[in-house]
Amino acid sequence: MMLALQRRIDRHLTATEHPPAISSNYSNPEQHFFSDLIAAAQLIRLSWPDSARFAPSSAVADLIARHVAAWTALRENRSPGRRVRDAWAAPKDPAECGALLLAADTLLGGRGQDDLALRERIQPLATAAFTRNEANTGAAFRRMDVSPDLSRALAQRSLGFNRAGGHHHARQHVPSRQVHFGIEHVPALLPEAWIGAHFGDLTSLWDSGDVWKPRHLRRVASLKLVEMAGGGTWPQCAVILGVPWIAAQRSLAVLKRSLLPGGLWPLLDTAVETLAQELDADPLNVNFAARRRALRTWQIPVKDLAALTEGLVRLANVESPLTRAAVTALVWARVTQGDHLHSPSIEALRRARQSTKPLVSAIGQLQTPSNRRGARLRILQRISEYADDFAQALNEGADGAEGPATRKRP
Repeated sequence: MMLALQRRIDRHLTATEHPPAISSNYSNPEQHFFSDLIAAAQLIRLSWPDSARFAPSSAVADLIARHVAAWTALRENRSPGRRVRDAWAAPKDPAECGALLLAADTLLGGRGQDDLALRERIQPLATAAFTRNEANTGAAFRRMDVSPDLSRALAQRSLGFNRAGGHHHARQHVPSRQVHFGIEHVPALLPEAWIGAHFGDLTSLWDSGDVWKPRHLRRVASLKLVEMAGGGTWPQCAVILGVPWIAAQRSLAVLKRSLLPGGLWPLLDTAVETLAQELDADPLNVNFAARRRALRTWQIPVKDLAALTEGLVRLANVESPLTRAAVTALVWARVTQGDHLHSPSIEALRRARQSTKPLVSAIGQLQTPSNRRGARLRILQRISEYADDFAQALNEGADGAEGPATRKRP
C-alpha cells in the first residue's frame, strides 16, 4: 500500500500538464493532491489516537504512534513561551513518514466523492485536534491552500453557518456545498412563494396570524443560501445581502428560540437544501444583486406616481415627498425582495442622521392589515403590479433609470 501511494506521488511530481482551471466552488482532485495530503497528515498527527482507525494495519499504526510519542515529548519539553522548531514538519524517519501519509490518504478516501462522507470522517478529528492543541491550530488549517472539498469538511459550523472562530476576516470563504447558483441569485428576504413551496413543514407549526416569524425565516434562509454559494460566516453573508448585522442577529435569535427547544432546526436545513437543489436546476435564476444595484439611487418618477394614485381622491398627501419616498421604498422591496426598512430611501435618512419615523410610519399605514381596504388597498395592489412590471423590465435589460413603460393605466 505504501509503494502504491509512492507511485501516485511520483506521478504527480512528474506530471507534465497543468490541471484545467475550475470554479473556486468545485474541486479538481489532482490540482490539490499534495496540499490535501499534507493537511490530512497533520490532522492525523494532531488528533492521534482518535485517528488510529485510519491506519490500514497495526504495523502502520505502531509507526505513527512512535512518531507521535516522540513529537509530543518534544513539544511538552520545550521552554515556556518558546515554540518547537519545525513543529509542523514531516517525520524524519521515512517509515514513519510513509505511515502518516498512508493514513492521511485513507482518511481522504476516494477523491471527488460526496462532501458529506468526507465531512463525517474529518469533523471528529478536527474537533479533537483543535481542542487539544494551541488556540491557533484551527486558524493554521484555515490558511492552508487545500481543495474546496476539504475546506468544507474542515470548517467548524454552528446551525448551518461557518463559525468565525475569532477570525472575522478569514482568508478562505469556502461555500458549504457545491452549487450552480451564485450569491447574486439570493434576495435579502426569500420570496413568499419560495417559503410556501419549501417551508410548509415549518410555517404550519406557527400561528397563522404571526407575521414576524415567517419574516425572520425569510431572512435566515437567504443567509444560509448565500453561505452555500459564497461561504463565510453569517455576519459576512449579511453584508453581501445588505442586511444590517443587528437585523440578521435578531432573526437568528428568533428562530433559535422557536426551533431549537423542539429539535426542529433540521427542518430548516432540509428545506433550504431542497430550495438550493431547485435553484441549481433553474437556468433562469433572477439576478437580485443586479436589481439592488439598479435601484440603489432610484426614485419613482413623478409621472408614474401620479398614475399610481390616479382616482384615489381619499388617499391624503399623494403628491407629498413623503408619499413618494414611501412608494419608492415599497417598489424597491418588492423588486429586490428586500426589507423596506433597509431600503435606500430609509438608509439615506439614517446616514444623514434624520428621523426615519415619518417614512416608516407612512409605509406602516399602507401595509397594516387592518388598513388594507379602500384607497390604501387599491394603491398597494397598483404598487405590486407596477413593481412586477419593473422587475420584468429589469430582467429584459432595462437600466432602472426609469420605471416600467406604462402598458396600461391603473
